[in-house]
Amino acid sequence: MRTLKFLVAALVLLIPALLLGAYLCLRGSLPRLDGAVRAAGLSAPVLVVRDSRGVPTIQARNRADLAFATGFVHAQDRFFEMDLSRRLAAGELAALFGPVALEQDKKARLFRFRSLAHTVIEQASPGQRALLEAYSRGVNAGLEALRARPFEYWLLGQPPAAWRTEDSILVVYSMWWDLQVSALRREMLRQELNAHLKGPECAAGWKCALSFLYPARTSWDAPVAAVPEPPAPQPAVPPPEVLDVRAAAPPAARALPLRPVAPVVGSNSFAVAGSLAAGGAALVANDMHLNQRVPTIWYHARLQVLDGAGHVQLDLNGVTLPGEPLLVAGSNGAIAWGFTNSYGDWAEVRRIPCSAAGEESVTTAAGVLPLRTVREEILVHGHEAVTLAVRSGEPGLLLRVDEAAHTCWFGSWVAQLPEATNVDLLELEGVSTAAAALDLAARIGIPGQNFVVGDRDGHIGWTIYGRLPAGTDAARARGGAGFGDAAAQPRLLDPPGGRIWTANARVSADAAELQRLGGHLASLGAEYDLGARAAQIRDDLMALHGSVRPADLLRIQLDDRAQFLGRWQELLLGLLDAPGTAGQPQRAEFRRLIEHWDAHASVGSVGYRLVRSYHDRVQQAVWDSILAATGVAADSEEAEVPAQFEGPLWQLVSEQPLHMLAQPYASWREFLLAQVDATAADLRDSCRELAACRWGRHNEVHIRHPLSRALPALAHFLDMPVVELPGDHDMPRVQDGAFGASERFAIAPGHEAEAYLTLPGGQSGHPLSPYYRSGFAGWADGEALPLLPDIAQHTLTLRPR
Repeated sequence: MRTLKFLVAALVLLIPALLLGAYLCLRGSLPRLDGAVRAAGLSAPVLVVRDSRGVPTIQARNRADLAFATGFVHAQDRFFEMDLSRRLAAGELAALFGPVALEQDKKARLFRFRSLAHTVIEQASPGQRALLEAYSRGVNAGLEALRARPFEYWLLGQPPAAWRTEDSILVVYSMWWDLQVSALRREMLRQELNAHLKGPECAAGWKCALSFLYPARTSWDAPVAAVPEPPAPQPAVPPPEVLDVRAAAPPAARALPLRPVAPVVGSNSFAVAGSLAAGGAALVANDMHLNQRVPTIWYHARLQVLDGAGHVQLDLNGVTLPGEPLLVAGSNGAIAWGFTNSYGDWAEVRRIPCSAAGEESVTTAAGVLPLRTVREEILVHGHEAVTLAVRSGEPGLLLRVDEAAHTCWFGSWVAQLPEATNVDLLELEGVSTAAAALDLAARIGIPGQNFVVGDRDGHIGWTIYGRLPAGTDAARARGGAGFGDAAAQPRLLDPPGGRIWTANARVSADAAELQRLGGHLASLGAEYDLGARAAQIRDDLMALHGSVRPADLLRIQLDDRAQFLGRWQELLLGLLDAPGTAGQPQRAEFRRLIEHWDAHASVGSVGYRLVRSYHDRVQQAVWDSILAATGVAADSEEAEVPAQFEGPLWQLVSEQPLHMLAQPYASWREFLLAQVDATAADLRDSCRELAACRWGRHNEVHIRHPLSRALPALAHFLDMPVVELPGDHDMPRVQDGAFGASERFAIAPGHEAEAYLTLPGGQSGHPLSPYYRSGFAGWADGEALPLLPDIAQHTLTLRPR
C-alpha cells in the first residue's frame, strides 16, 4: 500500500514537471524580438523592427547584410517550413519522417534536384553566389540563436540539419514541383488516349479526335487582345468510326465524389493603367492560389538598404518565400508586380511499347534501347537506407514501367535543364519601369509564370517570366535547341484598353506567341485553364471607368458570382419541367431549390451547391464513359478531367449525339435526369435533406500544420480555425477547402501606404507566438490589411561578431 501511495505521489509530481519541461522547451524555440544578437558574417549592424502583426522591417547597410538578416528572420520564424521545402525537392523527407514519406521521396528523387542545385550554384554570378551564401549564413545564425530547436524537431525526436547554399535553389525546385510536375501525369493520359483513338492522324501526330477532347479554344476564352477574337471554332464531335462511346461497355460503377476535378494550381493577377487609377500610378493586384498550410507559404516583409546617412536606397515591400533571399511579389517603390502560373508545353512524355525493362536496357519492337543508371541513396529515419535506380535513355527519363500493358513511359521536363533555373529574379529589385521589367523576362530562371507589372508613371505590361525552350517540336523539353532570347518572349506593354488580366488561361491571341508557349501542343490548348475566371475578371475590370483605387480591385478578388454555372442552372430548369418532375418529389424539390438561387458561391447558398454538384457529376460521368470507350482505366492516377473539357462537355449535352452516350441510357435526357437523381442521393447522404445542403457546409476551410494529422490531440493548438468561406473554381474568389488565395494584394507603386496585403495566417510558425494566427481572420473576412508595417513594437539589432 505504501509503495502504491509513493508511486501515485511521484506521478503527481512528475507529470506537472514533464509538462513544465515540455512548455519550457517549446518557449525556448520562440525567437528573440528585442535586444541585440551578435552574429558572424555581418559587416555592419542590422535592425529588425516588428510591428503589431509581427511583420519585420529589416534595415541593412548593404545587400549582403540584408540577405543575411532575411535568412536570420526566416529561420527564427519558419525554419521547419523551409526544411520541408528543400526536402520535398531533394527527395529527403523520409530521413525526417521515416517510411511514410518514402514513396514521395522516390518520385522526387527521380529528377535528382540536389545534384542540379549544385550545378545552378556553379552557374550563378559571383554576386549572386555571395548573396546566397550570406543568406545561408544568416539562416544558420538564426537557428543557432534560438534557445531550443524548433518545436517540430522535438516532436520528431531529431535535430534540424544546417542550411546549405544549394538549399535555396532546392526551394525554387520545390516550386517547380508544386506548379508543373503534374503536367507529366496529365500528358501520360493524353498519350494513352491518343494511342487508343481511331481515325486518321493530324499533322502533329495527334489523332484528330484529340482536338475535340482537348480544345485549343473554348467560348470562355478571354485573351488580352487589342481586337476582340471571333467566336471560338467548335471542333466537330468525333464520328462513330473514330470514337463510339455507345458501342463500348459502360464504365464500371463507382462512387463519384461531389468534386471530381482537382484544383488547377493557379492565381489571379491583373493591372489597371495609371490613366484609369486615382493616383496616376498603375495598380497591380495579385492573389496566388495554392494549397495552404500552417504556417503560410509566404512571409510578409519590408526589406531596406540604407546608406551611411540613413537614406533609403532600396525599399522592398511584399511577400518573400522562406528559403529565398529576395522579394517574390510586391513593390520596390517604382514598380509593382505579381505572378500567375502559366500553362504551356514544359514537359514531354513518350509512350514506348516494351517487352522488358532492366537497369541497363529496355527491349522495344525497334530493338534494345540502352539506359544510363544512377543510384540514389534515400535515407529513411529508423530504417535501412533505400537505393533507387534512376534510369534514362535517348527518349528521356524512365518514369514508369507498366508491365501488364507492356509500356515504358519516358519523360523530359524543362526543370531538369540546369540553365532553366537561376536567381536572376534578384535583378527586378533595381528596375524602375514596366518596360525594363519585361526586358528581363527571357533571363529569369523560374517555372513559367505570367508576369504582370505596373510602374509609378502609369505603364502596365505582361510577359512570361521563365526561360522558354527555343524549339517548338515534341523534343523541346529536352533542351537541344536551347532557350529563346528576349525577342522571342511573348510581351504586351500598355494595351489600348488600359487593363491586363491573367488567370492561368490563355493570355495572348497571337499565333506565333502561342506556338512559342505551347510548342507542338499549341493546337491542343497547351494545358491552359478554362477561361471562365479570366473572363469574369476582364468584365469586372471593364466596369471600372476611372479613379480606380485598391479597394476596387479587392472587390474583384472577392467576386463569387456564379457566372460560369448560369447556363447549367438553366439546363436544369429545362430538364426539371412538368414531365421531368411528374411523380418525382425529389426532383421537384431540386428544382424549387435552384429556381431562385442567388447565383453566388455564398456560404448560405443551397442552390449553388446543387447546381455545382450536378455539373461535376455530369462532367465526371461523361468523361468516364469516354475513358471506358478508349480502354483507359477511369480510376488510374492520370485519369483526371482536362481543364478545358467544359467546351466539349457543353457541346455534347447541347447536340446530344447518341453515339457519344454510354449505355444503358436510351437518350441524353434520360442520362441527364439520372444524374439529377444521383446528385440528390449523394447530397442527402451528406446533408440528410437537400434544403440543408448549404455551400458553406461543403466549403469548410481547414488550414493545417503538417504534423497535426499525425497528432490529432494537438490539431486545435496547431491549425488555423475552421471557417466556412464563399468562393469556388471558375470565379475570381477561388476557394476549395484549403486551396485558395495564399495572399491578396493590390499596390500602386509609389503609393504603398494605400496598398493592402493579406495572408491566410500569421508571420510566425510557432504556436505560442502572438503572430501565429495574426492576419488569418482578416484574410477569411476579405479585409484589406495594410501592406506597410504599422507602429514598431519590437526592435532587435544584429551586430557583427
